[in-house]
Amino acid sequence: MEVTKKFAAGGGLTAFVRAVLALLCLQAALSASPAWAKADLLTLGNDGGPVAMTSSLEFWLDAKDQSPVEKVEAGADSLPFAAVKPGQAHLLDNAALWLRFDAVVESPQIQWKLELPMSGVDKITLYYRNSLGRWVVQQAGDSLPISAWPQPGRYPILSLSHEVGQTVRYYLRVEHARIPFSALPRAVSDAQVTTARQLDHLLLGVYFGLAALVTVLALINAMAYRDWGFATYAFYMATFAGSQAAFSGVAGLYLWPELPKLNNISIVLLPLTAAAAALWFVRTVTTPKRFSRALDWFIVALMGLLPVIALIDAAFPTIESFALINVLISAGMVVLLMVVGVSLFEGDRHARWMAMGFLPIILATLFPLLRNFGVLASSFLTQNALMLGSAVEAPILFYGLLRRVTQRRESATRATTLGTTDPLTGLGSARLMLAKLRQALRTAERYQQPCALLVVNLSNLAELQQQHGRETGDRAMVLAAARIRTAAQTTDTVARVGDSHFALLMEGPMTSDGVNQVATKILASGLRPSRELPDADPLLFHIAIGYMGEPAKLASTQPQSCLDRLMKVVKDMNDGSRKAIRMVYL
Repeated sequence: MEVTKKFAAGGGLTAFVRAVLALLCLQAALSASPAWAKADLLTLGNDGGPVAMTSSLEFWLDAKDQSPVEKVEAGADSLPFAAVKPGQAHLLDNAALWLRFDAVVESPQIQWKLELPMSGVDKITLYYRNSLGRWVVQQAGDSLPISAWPQPGRYPILSLSHEVGQTVRYYLRVEHARIPFSALPRAVSDAQVTTARQLDHLLLGVYFGLAALVTVLALINAMAYRDWGFATYAFYMATFAGSQAAFSGVAGLYLWPELPKLNNISIVLLPLTAAAAALWFVRTVTTPKRFSRALDWFIVALMGLLPVIALIDAAFPTIESFALINVLISAGMVVLLMVVGVSLFEGDRHARWMAMGFLPIILATLFPLLRNFGVLASSFLTQNALMLGSAVEAPILFYGLLRRVTQRRESATRATTLGTTDPLTGLGSARLMLAKLRQALRTAERYQQPCALLVVNLSNLAELQQQHGRETGDRAMVLAAARIRTAAQTTDTVARVGDSHFALLMEGPMTSDGVNQVATKILASGLRPSRELPDADPLLFHIAIGYMGEPAKLASTQPQSCLDRLMKVVKDMNDGSRKAIRMVYL
């Protein structure tokens, strides 16, 4: 990242941060190989690579960042070049790192490249003299437009000399601010670069395709269910994928190849925006306000602070702001874990999916953070751990959100249907029956066709409850509902209209004899013994039939009076009369 040099010179915090990072880098340097260890000659044979260059590299730190390559070449014997050790970190805020190596190409059939497998490096310059003694200079890095790179890509790839059998000395100058630099170049063949790039594009395409798919599906679910959880999740996934595009160099290669200044801005702004989006998403799903207003306000403040700090850093990049960014990201991880942990402790069943989803991404965040603090060297995990963690995280969070919204809709549906459904028998309620009866009277009046309403009373319910208990009584009601429903047609409506009363509304062309046959069928079905009742007790029914042969004489506002009249009729049948079916012409 390009930094305004000497911007924060003299600041107390700047000096402290510089001192800490310098001590880390000095410790790594002291543990390196001794300065007088002779570097090996890099021999590039018929093997296409990649070839490790660690034993062939020597380094020198130009603290003032002012030495041209001619001066470095002239002082090759006097400058304190030392052997490179893997994992050795260098703080290059106002300095330049020089790497020196000698190489010889043995095969004319292989074109060799120098590859620095690290995206986001500010600038690297490769120098060597050709057979005529002239300098060949190649440059790449985030501070340059892609068109100025010798070979466009996510990270720098420079060409080595094609002269066969001649030892060539190379000088590699590295400029990289604020983040300790520990990546080492390697030699690869041109064919190996092509193969690796194809695999690279395949894997990146899979990740960004997954991120795009999950984001679109989340937006669709957000609109379909009107759920803010899916909406904030879509925003989080989009910003996180954008941060990975900037971090991996994909954005600089494809989105703004000729605007290198956007690289430095996006690599800070997008990750901090993604961190704020993650907090917003967790806050929406877990609602920490239920547990602590202070915690909720702290999350809101941190959500607002992260993008603000990113914008300030974009305008005035300093080592102080960069250290603050790393601290804020660490604080965001702690707060996120705290909120999810509190939700789990309070018994939120959806929080476990949040915990399972965010666990891989939090573990993955540790690798670039520790790299930024100079604890870890640049490696495959520091470059790609976040992308791998996100690929695991995305489907887990999506599934958790889907379960959450499905369970909420089921609860809402159950609450809605309680008013129209009897919870014990699953039949319609008395309110539903009255609405259906009113509609049936209007339809029958319009088409001049009869309809019938049957009220069925389970007359021995009290006796069953008294002998065998309330549970047996409930089982008898469920069994009675099932047998009445069996006798009804698919177009009929069956409902429970009292403690022991059911109603059956029959519509369509019918006669009084046909309705009486249905009532007889219900009566006979109750007399069949059942294994679900103790002692195989029968169900004794009393049935009142309200036959409406001329519905035009009935006002559509009289369904309640019709039902009340039939309820009275069936109640009067408990006078000891042996007649179980009575017909009333309404």
